[in-house]
Amino acid sequence: MRKTSVLISIIFLILCSCSQEKKETEFAQTNELSQKTQDIVSDLIEYGEITGSAVGYSGGKPKQWDNFTDLKKNATDQELLLLTEHPNPVVKCYAFDLLVKKRNKSSFNILKKNLKDTTSVSTQYGCIGSMTRVNDYFIESISRPYPDNEYLTKSDKKTLDSLILFTPDLISDNKNRLLERIEPNEKYYDRIRELALKENNSAIIAISKYHRESDIDFINQLLEDTNKNIQRNGLKAVKNFPNEDSFKRIIEIHSREINNSGGYNYSMLRELYQGIVSYKDIKSRQLLEKTINESDGSTKEYHSEFIWLALKKYPNEIYNGIIDKLNYTKDEIAGLESEWSWQLE
Repeated sequence: MRKTSVLISIIFLILCSCSQEKKETEFAQTNELSQKTQDIVSDLIEYGEITGSAVGYSGGKPKQWDNFTDLKKNATDQELLLLTEHPNPVVKCYAFDLLVKKRNKSSFNILKKNLKDTTSVSTQYGCIGSMTRVNDYFIESISRPYPDNEYLTKSDKKTLDSLILFTPDLISDNKNRLLERIEPNEKYYDRIRELALKENNSAIIAISKYHRESDIDFINQLLEDTNKNIQRNGLKAVKNFPNEDSFKRIIEIHSREINNSGGYNYSMLRELYQGIVSYKDIKSRQLLEKTINESDGSTKEYHSEFIWLALKKYPNEIYNGIIDKLNYTKDEIAGLESEWSWQLE
């Protein structure tokens, strides 16, 4: 009797799961789609992720790319507009992509309507698989320059930036990227400070561009954090606003790192030396010389590389002669220039 009860419970859970899955993919406007489009949508859902034209180490064409191509050939603009309301994020994103590529005038309004859609969607391009949110996918799709022209007008871009910045409780990677690249504008300061008070690290990077003494504590809180990825954000802020109070924290970070014999956080080290050279004074030069004179082994190897990169990216006469002290050969410098060309452009 007990076995029968357990079996009934398992069957009930399976039925509930299937019912929930069906509910998640139900689409009220299905009958407004052609049978061909309905079949393509089913195939997109079954594959379950967004892909490029080639995936995996072999670079083979996935079935999903054929499904997407079929959607492009067969779905009308009206069907694509309907599909941007589909509960399945893969279908929704593919439909939006096609509307943008067709320069459909409704695309920007659809983006605004979905700005708070944080549903996760899986993507696979080449060997790189990742997860993103529907709102981030939409933003990147509409912001991407196409061969004929960029989709968004300058006015649209300003509107989108304002929406991303001022929409309450918006969760978006694009929001953080916007904060890190945004130029200081007085009309944005209060909002950025509000986000900084909520411990948004990207907002602290943004607020550092205003060079206000009252905001230095934000920077120092990041520099004092034990998480090196958070320290990295503090160092990015220092590059925008080198100040004496933060330099004390940089000395402490530098001292720990040149005595570190392994487990390097390379992106943090890169920002450390770029933060140091932003000061352009004798004290910062002395820190560079301290690295060269007191570190050894792999520590000296990696730190020297990031000193070289910092000085190539942000040269200043106060640091004349430092690169020579690194004792790189011509071949080694050529290798560094090739490796870090993306940083030096």
